Amino acid sequence: MKWWFSDYDGTINLKHNDYIDSRDLEFIKRWIAKGNKFAIATGRMEHEIKPVLQKAQIPYDYMICNNGAVVYEKEYGVIANASIPMESRKEIIELFDTLKEKYILGYCLKDKRMSYSKIEEPEIYTNPFLKKYAPSENNFEQGNEDISNSPDLNLLYFYVPDSKVLQVKEMLNGKIKGCKAVRTHKNVIEIMREDVSKAYGIKVIQQLKGFDTKDIYTSGDGENDIEMLKYTKNSFAMKDHQPNVDKAASYIIKNVFEIEGFEKN
Repeated sequence: MKWWFSDYDGTINLKHNDYIDSRDLEFIKRWIAKGNKFAIATGRMEHEIKPVLQKAQIPYDYMICNNGAVVYEKEYGVIANASIPMESRKEIIELFDTLKEKYILGYCLKDKRMSYSKIEEPEIYTNPFLKKYAPSENNFEQGNEDISNSPDLNLLYFYVPDSKVLQVKEMLNGKIKGCKAVRTHKNVIEIMREDVSKAYGIKVIQQLKGFDTKDIYTSGDGENDIEMLKYTKNSFAMKDHQPNVDKAASYIIKNVFEIEGFEKN
């Protein structure tokens, strides 16, 4: 039995419009029909990705959501929620207070996106994909309360113009103790617990089910896929990828159905 963990947006959902190439969809179904396992590893929340999988009639056993911070088993719900350490919360509030008038800020409580600050930024709010998820209001008081006390806080979001993303990511690196900054979209940086990644989510499932790393296949296009791609030799980066993703993968492909040509017995 083989286990395939795939990113969704930019990998299966190539054009960020929830259209799946019929060749890719048929390959996913053939993969499952052979008795293999298929799991989505995504930055989306469970309630955002689950209806998409249902509409496409893609069976799944596990979902790695929130870029690895939350792991779901179909029959049992949440089996892992990697919260940001409580000792880091004061630093986060101080950071958000400093940046709230410069950038669009948000946070996540388990599988719920929350607004913290909203500024006028046409590059974000004229993009239909980003507009769906970006903060819609200022929410400082409730935001500070949630960040200070919620056991479910697992991600922080920064929505930034493409021209400033690298500068902001550099500024955020090392700012919050026990956390790291990752670019998850050309306009989005997320802060998460330093051990969290899609690879972390795979390891949670691997520990539960006991399968060998040599039986794992991974595919992705973004910086948030790099650790997952590095985790196995059966790793596939998309031809259209973010910087350095190709260096983490064994193979480059245009569509995921091409993985079939690399399958090992």
